[in-house]
Amino acid sequence: MKGSIQKANQTSSAVHNRRLAVQLLRYHGALSRQQLAQITGLRSSTLTYIVRELLENEVVRTIGKRESKTVGKKQVLLEINPDLGWVVGIGIDRDSLSLSFLDAAGQVVGQERHVTGHNAEELPGQLADHIGKWAKANGESMDKLLGVGIASPGVVDYKQGVLLKSTWLNTQNFPMGRLVSEAVGVPVMVDNDANFAALAEARRGSARGLGAFIYFYVSSQQHGSTMQIYGLGSTYFLDHKLYRGTHFGAGEVDATLEPSPSDHDVVTPDQLAQLASEDAPITPELSKIISGLAVPMSSVVNLIDPEAVILGGNVSITNKKAVQTIETAINRTIVPVPNRFVEVRASTFVDQGSSMGAAIAAIEGVKIVEGEPLPVGQIPSSEPEPSNGNARPVARTVS
Repeated sequence: MKGSIQKANQTSSAVHNRRLAVQLLRYHGALSRQQLAQITGLRSSTLTYIVRELLENEVVRTIGKRESKTVGKKQVLLEINPDLGWVVGIGIDRDSLSLSFLDAAGQVVGQERHVTGHNAEELPGQLADHIGKWAKANGESMDKLLGVGIASPGVVDYKQGVLLKSTWLNTQNFPMGRLVSEAVGVPVMVDNDANFAALAEARRGSARGLGAFIYFYVSSQQHGSTMQIYGLGSTYFLDHKLYRGTHFGAGEVDATLEPSPSDHDVVTPDQLAQLASEDAPITPELSKIISGLAVPMSSVVNLIDPEAVILGGNVSITNKKAVQTIETAINRTIVPVPNRFVEVRASTFVDQGSSMGAAIAAIEGVKIVEGEPLPVGQIPSSEPEPSNGNARPVARTVS
């Protein structure tokens, strides 16, 4: 019995170490064996065995050598083999779909946008059709499609891939993940659009390296020739992973905190362009709207106490003065804890944020090495579970 347990532990450890190596190569890009050993704390002999196995199975490949700072042999660099296949992330917006296609190494190989309606029942077929057409147009085989991520508005049970409630899609308990998976034949991960947008920021955007941040999703809606900033949602990234809440409803800012839509929230296309321009002047009308957004943001920041705030959504707020105004208002309003300063940063991704996050979730969730597959909709933690005393990768830096 004791021997069986020991063997099972060794097998579990080996699986964990392989998945850990793949995850680190995805996150950092090309690394040498020495760098992998430095990050993981694994013995050189263990890492040599893992790398040899990954090379034999064509999960990773060599791409040249790393310059050494000292005299000696140059280190061979390893990367995920992009030819393993591809994934697609889909962001469902109010009137359109954004699609981001990544190869197995995580590089963007295509992006598209399509007009769509609000009928949830029709979406699985439409999504499968868009994926198939892109593959055909770009010479990609559907047999090499590894996974799909879908970012949807509303409250989502990400474990089951079910839209529990989506006002915009006018649906409840809709099994989006299962239906799309049946249509394309691969695992499908589904989550709230702001959650996936926050994941994109954490992995590749303005929040990279942060352990705790709040992603604010600022929404707008068109009314004739003008736009109205009317909605505010939030996503909490805590202890290096997404926090969704017991009922998957975390981050839905209460209506009593949300700025009430009014004539004062109406902006013109020119004013939206000012918000999206780093150095454009801010009009008094825009300043009022920006200050109004900072009020509910401050309340949420007080509750969570993050390192930083990321401004995202379908309203691009990259204007330096606008970002600084919100940052000043938040830090002036929150409870004055000694040495506390919450930085406010503009999103790296706007139009393609949710689809990029969905694609990243898909590529992190696909099973390209031995181990139990993830449940539909589940995003792997940025910190793999420790196994038999192996060190967590985030505790070390690469040099």
